[in-house]
Parts: sequence; structure tokens; C-alpha cells
Amino acid sequence: MDFKLPLAVFSQDAEDHKKRYKENYDPNKNYPKYSGVMQITEDQIIKLCEYVQKAKPEHSDFHGEGVVTIRATGYLNEAKSGKKYIGLNLEPDYKTMKAIEEADANDTSSSDSTPKKQEEEFPF
Repeated sequence: MDFKLPLAVFSQDAEDHKKRYKENYDPNKNYPKYSGVMQITEDQIIKLCEYVQKAKPEHSDFHGEGVVTIRATGYLNEAKSGKKYIGLNLEPDYKTMKAIEEADANDTSSSDSTPKKQEEEFPF
């Protein structure tokens, strides 16, 4: 369930927006200063979904409801083209991950102690 999702965020200028939006580019429109793409492999999708499903949401004053925390770390990098970017990694929050592992361990130990119901045998 331990996942690592890489994301590269590049600064964007008018030329970058023209390349991306082509004939839909409007110089009067306000475009984001930074942009990036995250590509998640199938294996990482499964791990991310499992983490989010098993995590117990904690109340957030900012959102006013329960949230699942995903930790982000970042580094300044330079692409082969010479363009600088921020490389981010999205990973499980340590505290949340430990709570999930603890809950999984408790579920496993409690299910092992319950007697298993044997299937009935039919005489035909």
C-alpha cells in the first residue's frame, strides 16, 4: 500500500500556453503560472486507492469535514532541456499509514481467534 506518485511542476509563460492551447489561446486570459502532469501507473493506482479507502478521515478545520492526508515532498530539478521545475512526490502520511497498519493487524488477530464455520457436508 506504500505508494509514491511523482509530479513535475514547470513555470509557464505565454509561449508555453500558446503551445498547449494552440488556436484557443487568448492573450487576455489569466493562465496559471505553474503547471504539471502526474501519470499514475496501474500498480500505484491500486496502492493509492487502498490507502484512501483504509484511512480513517480526520477532521480538518480548513475543510470543515474529514480528510485523508497525503504527504508531499519537493525538490528543485532541471529537465534535459535546461528548464527548471519542481519535482514533487506524493506519498502516504506516516501517522495515517501507521494507523492503517495497526487497524489491519487488529483485524487479522481478531479474525484468527474466531472459530471458522465448517461447511456442511451433503450426502449427495
